[in-house]
Amino acid sequence: MVLSPAQPSIQRAEDCQYWDVSASFDVTYKVIRANGVLLSSNPLLLQLGVPEKNYREDRARRLVFVESEVFRFYSGAINRFFCGEGSRIVVLSATEKTKNLRLVERTVEQMAQFGINRRSEPVIAIGGGCLMDTIGFAASIYRRHVPYVRVPTTLLGIVDAGIGIKTGVNFGLHKNRIGSYCAPIAAVLDTTFLATLPTRHIRNGLAEVLKMAIVSDATLFQLLESHASDLVEACAESSPVSLRIINLSIQRMLEELEPNLWEHDLYRVVDFGHTFSPVIEMLKVDYLLHGEAVAIDMCISTVIAARRHLIDTTAADRIIALTDHMGLPVINSDCTAANMQTALDDVVKHRDGLQRIPVPTAIGKTTFLNDVSLQEVMEACECLQRPFSEGALG
Repeated sequence: MVLSPAQPSIQRAEDCQYWDVSASFDVTYKVIRANGVLLSSNPLLLQLGVPEKNYREDRARRLVFVESEVFRFYSGAINRFFCGEGSRIVVLSATEKTKNLRLVERTVEQMAQFGINRRSEPVIAIGGGCLMDTIGFAASIYRRHVPYVRVPTTLLGIVDAGIGIKTGVNFGLHKNRIGSYCAPIAAVLDTTFLATLPTRHIRNGLAEVLKMAIVSDATLFQLLESHASDLVEACAESSPVSLRIINLSIQRMLEELEPNLWEHDLYRVVDFGHTFSPVIEMLKVDYLLHGEAVAIDMCISTVIAARRHLIDTTAADRIIALTDHMGLPVINSDCTAANMQTALDDVVKHRDGLQRIPVPTAIGKTTFLNDVSLQEVMEACECLQRPFSEGALG
């Protein structure tokens, strides 16, 4: 056979050469729970990412992105704290509806205009999970990564979105479809921000706390059960019991994340509640919060496990009852056959050909399913649509 020049022969060894390139990338970042981070007497935010020998508080120059609702409550404290010569505060409205590439482009434009030094002037993000995701993604692509610091101001950000290394924005109706892995220098967790957080948003964050209790910590679950009626107020006040619950949840989350930061292993217990929730959340992005969608997903997955006799009905009913008692939804009208099929189809792509659906086998223990049918899902949804007094599995 005669080969054309566009199809060179590689029959001989000397016609083909390749190189194996191997490198490692060490990641170290801090998760710091420290209250009063905007007090002038606390220089923590200005010291992070700056070599001690180069640190001068009076010369700290920072580009600070602040979510608009946070700025409404804390504008005075933020302006006083970041008063270094040349610092700039940029106020953004970051919600699931606006968390897209257009917002990233606006963020990158601010970085370019500010002229940040590539390594010694970390960007600071103060706000909820949507802002964390957006600024983290922009930091990962501007000059192929500039350092940044996360200061989550919501409970969801403190226990979940702010403490890992994932970043991302929505694309069309797809949640976090475009993103990267980019560790911050630090996540600084100040629970005093919760004092101005609306009740619904505290419950939204408690859904992720409940997730970690169900999949990995029976003691945490019992704490939530014991204090369910006053958890919102406890978090708003940063009470000792709320701090214990928050600390336990963060500890369990980090224990799961640290060995698998880049998600090489797609069997992840922290994906509990994240199989069906992305679809129903994005369908009602103006009305349904992330934690609320996760709560619905957790209940569906729990009922599937119970109907397979993987978890006893008493434990399953405890999970669903606690979800309800915490003021979270257990089902909604968007759990239709079409939407659930879309979720099943998409999760197989996202988890590389298998469903890998986490379900509880006991409170604090988990297994994975790869053969869940649409019929099973819809039967679980029907169970959850019964009056709650009958019990989800009654």
